[in-house]
Amino acid sequence: MLTYSPHSHSEARPTEKPWLLLLLAFVWLWPGIFGHTPWKPDEPYVTAVVQHFVAGGHWLLPSVVGQPYLEHAPLYYWVAAVLVKLLSPWLLPLHDAARLATPLFMALALAFAGGLGRELVGRRHGRSVVLILIGSLGLIVTGHEMNPVVAGFAGFAAALYALVLTWRAPAIAGALLGAAMVVIFLSTNLLQLLLIASVAMCLPAFSAWRNRNYGITLLMALLFALPLLLVWPWALYKNYPQVFGLWWQAYALGPLQGFGRVGLFHEFGYYPKLVLWYAWPAWPLAAWALWKNRRYELPMLQLPLLCFLVLLLLLTFSSRSQSEDAMVLLLPLALLGAVELDSLRRGAAAFLNWFGLMAFGFFALLVWLGWAAMNFGWPERLARRAEYFSPYYIPQVSALAVVLALVATALWLWAVTRRHLRGRQAVTNWAAGLTLFWGLLLTLWLPFLDAAKSYQPVVAGMLRALPTGDQCVAVEQQQTMARISWAYYGKLQLRPFASGQPVPCQLWLLVRDPQAGAANPDGWQVRWQGSRARDKHEQYVLLQKPE
Repeated sequence: MLTYSPHSHSEARPTEKPWLLLLLAFVWLWPGIFGHTPWKPDEPYVTAVVQHFVAGGHWLLPSVVGQPYLEHAPLYYWVAAVLVKLLSPWLLPLHDAARLATPLFMALALAFAGGLGRELVGRRHGRSVVLILIGSLGLIVTGHEMNPVVAGFAGFAAALYALVLTWRAPAIAGALLGAAMVVIFLSTNLLQLLLIASVAMCLPAFSAWRNRNYGITLLMALLFALPLLLVWPWALYKNYPQVFGLWWQAYALGPLQGFGRVGLFHEFGYYPKLVLWYAWPAWPLAAWALWKNRRYELPMLQLPLLCFLVLLLLLTFSSRSQSEDAMVLLLPLALLGAVELDSLRRGAAAFLNWFGLMAFGFFALLVWLGWAAMNFGWPERLARRAEYFSPYYIPQVSALAVVLALVATALWLWAVTRRHLRGRQAVTNWAAGLTLFWGLLLTLWLPFLDAAKSYQPVVAGMLRALPTGDQCVAVEQQQTMARISWAYYGKLQLRPFASGQPVPCQLWLLVRDPQAGAANPDGWQVRWQGSRARDKHEQYVLLQKPE
């Protein structure tokens, strides 16, 4: 039986201790998870779906303001709703408890990615894969948002790990592959499931996977996954046939829309340009590995290359151009980048370390200066800019946040002063610098950012303009964000009406108008207007009809 053993050539003796790398990954998971309200674009919708489930909504049907919300399958919402049931309101507000689903899935993704690197590339290389992932610029934002795609990312990592685990534990690999396919489908869409299935079916083209063990893995995966894959769509079809039809026709294929109208092609060149920064430094390290190690008969190159090409084919044909869709590309690129990381030339490692030191050192200094400006008014010019960008912010200083930020800054300074850098140490320093910047930003600046990005001060401002006792405020039905925000922050259920239909409230009407009421209905007068800080595209206007 043909088996594969990971290579061990040119393996440098590591200087990092494993617990330090685990600590860095753990610290990376948490900035931005607690302490802020739901932020656009996805978090308000996810919060509304979770709130619907917690309030007793049917578990089959994700809904927002009473309408089916089928952008993603419901697994992430289910997990978030369970966390809310356990932790809210006695410990955390609803949105913070729901957001805990993100570090849970990201921790699983990093764990499986580390296992994948160890199984496929060799001992210690699992750490390299994790470091490259957490150092990737594209993962830092989405990996800390309340967003169902992180569950799909964890599913992809588990599936790839299962495909290499087949060499030594085919039955366990099959069960894991089946479970990963269920997670992918129940958190994303049918097309993502077909993609990982396509990768699995194409692998026997390579001799390392053309054996009895791999056949056992595929059979076990099919037996495990097939019944579970049918549960949600079948139950949705039996209970809500019209909603199932809508999902099948318009949403089942995700980036390609649905079977009713397959959407093809987006802005030419979007994803190649995106990857240049989104997958930095994963793609230069992957390119180095392909140039340095041209033995394409090796499984450690075959699997990530095949996976990357299949995923890139999807993105090329899709009609949707969204950065979060490129998230899964980071897995094969990080895996390729780990292959020759220890053989990275000293000059390249020094450049990566120098670039990270300069960039993250500058941004960290900017964060500290901005924090001083927004809270103490110095530097004065920077303080005026801070007030301009977040006028709702009220200066506040958290002693705990300052202590944590000082400790993180000191640890980073210690890390980047080490000598005799090689590839692994340079990537470690890069990941530590990115973690420092993100941690400082989402610690020191969190109240400032929340005041600028949240709808809470907008809702509060409108409620102050509304006389006590008046609860009937109408809004056009398609203004979903307003209906979500006013219900969540103000406990005010706006009365929706279809465009062109009579206004259901006699006195009050909320409209969204970038020109601040230029097209008011006849007889209605402006009582209040407001928007999030510096948001020129969402100007809300409260109109009153004279009695």
